[in-house]
Order: sequence, then structure tokens, then C-alpha cells
Amino acid sequence: MSGPQAAGNGPLIHRQYVSGLLLRLCVTFAGGVMILFVILYFALSRPLPGDYTGVFHALRSLSPFLRPILAISVLVYALLACGSTSALCVFILHKVAGPLYRMELVLDQYRSGVPTRTVSFRNGDQIQALAQAFNLWIGTLRRDRQRWLATMKDAERYSLQDEATCRAKMEEALRKVAEDMARYH
Repeated sequence: MSGPQAAGNGPLIHRQYVSGLLLRLCVTFAGGVMILFVILYFALSRPLPGDYTGVFHALRSLSPFLRPILAISVLVYALLACGSTSALCVFILHKVAGPLYRMELVLDQYRSGVPTRTVSFRNGDQIQALAQAFNLWIGTLRRDRQRWLATMKDAERYSLQDEATCRAKMEEALRKVAEDMARYH
């Protein structure tokens, strides 16, 4: 089972998480089948009399109850299966979409000019490798920003000198910053 790979060549969603999810789903459906079996067993396990007439009358008296018993047992199974599957889906969304939503908020803050902070996920959240890669990118971005600010401050020191020197230093600083920023395209 090969899935999407993270920057560190590890899987984005761990095999243990997928196996646990499949196990939960199988246990849920097995529980539903057991409930369905129990309902049908108790409804249909009456002993039948030995002769043909007795069996005929026993089955005839059972027939008015058979349709509602089957309908209720199938309904209980369907509700259990759908309800537990829905709960598992919410659990999955909580563990996968929640971290992505938090990263989206951080990126929105970055676009609006707020200083970017690192992202941390809760224990058990999936896509941990994505958070690590994002945090590495944020660290690189912070270092580059500090270097750009230092370059511009250095060029600003020449603003009190003659205009030609100031202009040359500012152009050189802007060229350095532009070269560094070109890496982000």
C-alpha cells in the first residue's frame, strides 16, 4: 500500500492509522450483523410441531409478524451501520481536515501581513509530515526575511552620503533581495 509521500519520504497518513480505521469499520459492521442475527434468531427460533398441519398453522400464525420483524431488524442494522460509519467519518475529518484547516488559517494570516507562526498538530492528528515541512518553510522564510532586512539596513546607511553612492547601494540591495525572492516563485 503506497500512498502519498511527504517531504521526508514517509507516508502522509500512517499505515497504522489506516489499519485501525479499517478495523473499526469491520467491527462496526460485524456488530450490526450480530444484532441482526440476534433479532432474527429470537423471532424465528420457535420449535415447529412434528406433523404437516401443525407446521402449516405455526408458519401461518408467524406470517403476519414476519414482515415487521424483518423490516425492523434491517432498519436497526442500517441505522447502526450508517450511524457508526458517520461517526467514523467525523473522526477522520477531525484528524485530517482539522490540521489542514489550522494550516489554512496560518496561511491566511500570512497573506494579511501578520507575522507567520509555526503550526503544531494535536497528538494523533494525521499529516504530521506536512506540518514539519510547513514549519521548515516558515523557518527558511524567517531567515530570508532577516537577511533582506539586514541588506536593506546596510544600504540605508549610505543614504546620508552622496546621491550616486546611495543610489548604487540601494540598487545593489534591491537586486540581492529580488534574487532571493525569485526562489519563492
